Amino acid sequence: MSTSKPPIWQSIVGIGFAAAGISKLIAVEPQERLFASWGWKRKDMQTIGVSELLGAALLMTGSTQRLGAALLSASSVCLLTAELRHGNDRLVTPRLGMLAAAVSGFWR
Repeated sequence: MSTSKPPIWQSIVGIGFAAAGISKLIAVEPQERLFASWGWKRKDMQTIGVSELLGAALLMTGSTQRLGAALLSASSVCLLTAELRHGNDRLVTPRLGMLAAAVSGFWR
């Protein structure tokens, strides 16, 4: 079981997802508007926020890194699907970047 500190890349990815998750948990206005435009409830947005925050935390430890990567990848795919379905094309490229960053957590 590895508990050494994460590489800088994992830290950056983790911080990015943690910030995204927090913005959904506290329901900042742009997030709330976006999710509402999809017909999602605040609870749905906050569920994604929890998964992003938890995934970011799991990414920080070697023994849970892959679990965190899986959780972050799943939430990113969920959001990417919603963005594509609802024509939020300007969000697709950044989301693909987040998905790629999440997937990078599978490699140590």
